[in-house]
Parts: sequence; structure tokens; C-alpha cells
Amino acid sequence: MQELIKTIEDNLGLVILIIFGFSVTLAIIEFCWELYKKKINKWRLGEMWASLSVFIPAQLTEKAATAVFLYGFFFLADFIPWQIPVNWWTTILAILFVDLLYYWEHRLEHETRILWSYHSIHHSSPIYNYTTALRVSFIDNFVTWVFFLPAIAIGFHPAVVLLSLVFILTYQFWIHTELIRKMGWFEYIFNSPSHHRVHHGSDDIYLDKNYGGLLIIWDRIFGTFQKEEFKPTYGLTTQINTINPIKIHAYEYIGIFKDLWKAKSIKEAFGYLFKAPGWKPEKR
Repeated sequence: MQELIKTIEDNLGLVILIIFGFSVTLAIIEFCWELYKKKINKWRLGEMWASLSVFIPAQLTEKAATAVFLYGFFFLADFIPWQIPVNWWTTILAILFVDLLYYWEHRLEHETRILWSYHSIHHSSPIYNYTTALRVSFIDNFVTWVFFLPAIAIGFHPAVVLLSLVFILTYQFWIHTELIRKMGWFEYIFNSPSHHRVHHGSDDIYLDKNYGGLLIIWDRIFGTFQKEEFKPTYGLTTQINTINPIKIHAYEYIGIFKDLWKAKSIKEAFGYLFKAPGWKPEKR
């Protein structure tokens, strides 16, 4: 069992490394392309730096977050009396199931304000390039492991679940670009730069669409798919207009605090926390 997991880890790790190398190459090409197109200016560099500076706390807490993931996964696994055999076929099934769980985790982050509080950081950039992929909250990984426990509960090995998630998250880096346009048949099944540009759009037609990680078929199945009709307006519906990483992290939490402060009942407070972002109590 352990030897097979090590083999899967090595081979899946190689795939992840290839995707990472491909992504870094694209990032360099993209930056050169933006220089050539004279898109690089002081404002854009500021937004790129903001994304990188937001990414630093996430990197500093990565080991602790990974420990939380592993502890949560293996703790639950100890209570599961069955285990799906580990082989290449079940690993593929694990990737598909984890990707489905990712879809619902991602969707809930958009539909539940307390979860949107940290995920909104990723959507706060008014530009869209590979630095945008790095604009993630350090809180994210301390929370999201809970959404993948069903994969452990049905019997997938914790290491395979974690590897599947790392593979899906690594895949998503390369789709944060305007460099690659439409990709034909590929986009009927897989997530792509075009699909993910839609996801980052704040235009009404693009809001809360294309949640998929690796596959776009989940969006097609559950009715959240939207093709790219025109260039999206990136960022939040109300732009935060700051490149200060502390303010970027705190922006939505401050908004939640203000709404909770003016809540007139527990019911209203519950709505501000657990209903969709932008929810307001009905006027009487």
C-alpha cells in the first residue's frame, strides 16, 4: 500500500511539476507580452505587487495549513472502517470526486458571506494575469479542508485526497491569463483561461459563474456555466481601490463588522453572516 502511494505521489508529483514549469514559462511569456503591448504601467505594477504581497502570508503559513489538512484527513480516516483500494483507477476517481467537492466548496464561498470574506481577496484584483492567481488569503487553507472530508468518509486514502487537491490547485494557476484565448473542444470538458476570466468578471452576466477547478462539466451540469461573451470587468462589484495588503485582507471583514453592528436582531445578524454577499434585510 505505502509503496503504491509513493509511486502515485512520485508520478502525480511529476505531473504537478510539469504543470508548474509550464505555468512559470507562460508567466514569463505573458510579462514580456504585456511589456510589448505597453500594458505595464505604474498602476498595473502596483496591482501586481499587491497580489504578490498578499501571497506572502499564505506562503509563510503554508506548512501550518498543510498540517491542519493532514491532521483533519487522517483523524477522520481513523474512524472509517472501510477504505477504497489505492490504485491508478481509484486515484483517477479520487481526482474526479475531489474536483466535484472543489466545485461545491468554491460555489459556497461565493454564496455564503462568511466564506466570501476570505475568498473575496482572490477576486479583488482589477487586473487579470498570473500574479492574480497568487492573490489568496492565508485563512483559506485553514478552513477549506473541511469541504474535502467527504472524500475521506467514503474511503479514499488521505494522501491520495491531498495529492488530488494539490493537482487541481496547481492546474488552476495557468488559467489566470489573457494571453490564451479560446481553446475549442478542450473547453467542453476542462476549465480554461476563457472560462476562468468569466469567473473573475464583475459584470452581471458573469457573476457567480464557472466555479470548476479542473473540469468545467460541473458548471454545465449544475447550471452555473457561462461562456465568455466579451472581455470581463475584473475585480469586485465595488472596487476596493487599494494595493495595501492589510487593507485587501481586511476589506470584507470590516464590511461584515459594520453590518453586524447595525443588525437589529439575531436573524438579521445570521443573514449578514450566512446569506449571499450583498444580502439586506427586507424593509418593513
